Amino acid sequence: MKRAREKLSAARSMSQQCIAVRIRLLSRMITSIYDSALSPFGVKLNQISILVLVHLAGEVGYDVLCRQLKMEKSTASRNIERMKKKGWLDVVSAKEGKKKFLKITPVGETLLEKVHTVWEDAQEEAQHLLGEKGVEVLCGIANGIWKKDKER
Repeated sequence: MKRAREKLSAARSMSQQCIAVRIRLLSRMITSIYDSALSPFGVKLNQISILVLVHLAGEVGYDVLCRQLKMEKSTASRNIERMKKKGWLDVVSAKEGKKKFLKITPVGETLLEKVHTVWEDAQEEAQHLLGEKGVEVLCGIANGIWKKDKER
């Protein structure tokens, strides 16, 4: 009986204090706002993040993309394959060597332009849900972590 109470106590403690669970739940809630807004265009937030990074970089290698977006290689590969099939991304070879880079296509650029308004609406909804102070705190935390990560 004592062991069962200890297990229950441990589970309660974890459920009430786990930072990771809270961040994951928050991430899923916020992501669903963007994914719902973007769904009429057949695109998800993960894919928009990839398109934005590739567009801003001009060309980007898979390794850099994964590192900058903190994305697992398998997740990135699945999304990239879907995006290539839809004509949003192309793969280009380096002038020297075997390295391959991603480049946004004109169709991908047009998609970014088309989704901008619904992205803004989703952004506003997420800001409303989090509140001004919540957005400020989250951005501060994220910027601090990114800065530390770049220093490594």
